[in-house]
Amino acid sequence: MAYTPNDIYGYIIENDKESEFLQAITLHKQNFSIGEITDRRFLVKEDKTVKFISKMYKINIQITDDDIITAVMNGLYVSAFISRQGDAYNVHFLVHAYPENMKSQFDDEILKEVLRYMIMMTIVRLRLDTPEKVEEYLGSRE
Repeated sequence: MAYTPNDIYGYIIENDKESEFLQAITLHKQNFSIGEITDRRFLVKEDKTVKFISKMYKINIQITDDDIITAVMNGLYVSAFISRQGDAYNVHFLVHAYPENMKSQFDDEILKEVLRYMIMMTIVRLRLDTPEKVEEYLGSRE
């Protein structure tokens, strides 16, 4: 049977494996990790270009994705993540439907979206496309 990433996510939630899965992510199982960048900020320059800056991760990049630029310009809260698989690092963005200046009022909703994103990204990246592969991922010792 073919399972979609949403099916696998549903399996994880229905079987109360969310905490176990998040712990596996932090342990860099299968040489993959993803985490939210907590010291990030977006800088809108005078020419309306947008830069993403993280001092902790030493990231200073110009954003070229129109959806992210539009979200930042409209004052929406955008989460940033860095993923690593082997020597390959990637920066990811998740746009929330909540204003940046009201983040504290929506912390619970944002946290749920962030955790779902981290789990879904891991499911897709590691091709965890069956419940058996999820169980293997959770049970593997690396």
